[in-house]
Amino acid sequence: MKEVVNIHDLIKALLDQEHAFPAKLLYHFSDLSPQDQKVLATAWLMIPLKRRQTLLEDLVEFAENDPVLMYESVARIALDDADPGVQCSAIDLLFDSEDKKLIPVYLRIIKDLDRDDAVRAAVANGLGPFVCLGEYEKLRPEILKEIEDALLQATNEDKSDLVRRRALESMGYSSREEVVDLLRRAAVMDDELWVESAMFGMGRSADEQWAPTILENLDHENLAVRIQAVHAAGELALKKARRFLLKSLDQISDETLLRETVWALAEIGGEGVERKLEALLAAAEDDEEISFLEEALELLNFNESDGDLEMLSIPWEKNESDADEEDTDEEFDEDDEEYADHSDFNLEEWERYVSDDDDESDDDEYSLGDFDADRFN
Repeated sequence: MKEVVNIHDLIKALLDQEHAFPAKLLYHFSDLSPQDQKVLATAWLMIPLKRRQTLLEDLVEFAENDPVLMYESVARIALDDADPGVQCSAIDLLFDSEDKKLIPVYLRIIKDLDRDDAVRAAVANGLGPFVCLGEYEKLRPEILKEIEDALLQATNEDKSDLVRRRALESMGYSSREEVVDLLRRAAVMDDELWVESAMFGMGRSADEQWAPTILENLDHENLAVRIQAVHAAGELALKKARRFLLKSLDQISDETLLRETVWALAEIGGEGVERKLEALLAAAEDDEEISFLEEALELLNFNESDGDLEMLSIPWEKNESDADEEDTDEEFDEDDEEYADHSDFNLEEWERYVSDDDDESDDDEYSLGDFDADRFN
């Protein structure tokens, strides 16, 4: 097939049901222009459902492996798709977006009990980054409260256990006093899925009051709970977890748990950690494992350094300082025009989510690079 150079060729390839869609063409969906986005939106429903599903799944995978790829334009189109699987993938692709225009859309979805449970659960998860933005004073207080109220209602009342757990996990970022009791109750439930969610939420809390509970679950018999407890120990940099994690490294057979343990140790640091990670690196043979351990050592060195500002552009952390400087009212005006026809966006409704004082805290560095989107696929 000839090299694709425009959106019309991409659409033609998507409509071709006689041939598999070439994986190399997926790169061309990154960072679509507004005009190309409109062309794709017009043709979207002509694309067979199975092809739309696999396209979004492939884009999610590509985005996870290459953070440079930007598929938000496709995700916004897919967010209006009637298929729950396509919608969930779209929300996944939008997970790292700080676009406030998504807030009213997500709030509308999570409150609509006629929506598919998986979609509402994905939205509950997707609202988590906005709670975090609010805690960093990147949202107006009344907007943060509206998000938190919706998530608290979902946690307490939603008919779907999955939605309730995802909402609780997102509320882990919140400093609302209700969250403490919700996390405490979830941590002692007989249902280990709720215990897993409690560990996840505690890790997001930046609150060391949860240290005893997290430490108790580092050797939990349920692997998923243990993984989230280890992750939470890393998020909170719990020094009391270091000895246990160092001892456990040589006994771990599960790759996910091993990686979480290495990452947590890199966040915690301290005596014996660098020596152990260097020993693991010396014994590693797989290229991917070597790369991961090298990044862990760089993270460890960064955490234990004097905080040299020149190191802020380390490869695994999203550097958004340039984007913050360019975040102007003029850009919002362009967005007004670009999304005016989006069926899930009401211009008057979302305008209150974007205020003139949005840039007041631009000098505060903030990154969403540490959010774990993979577990919600």
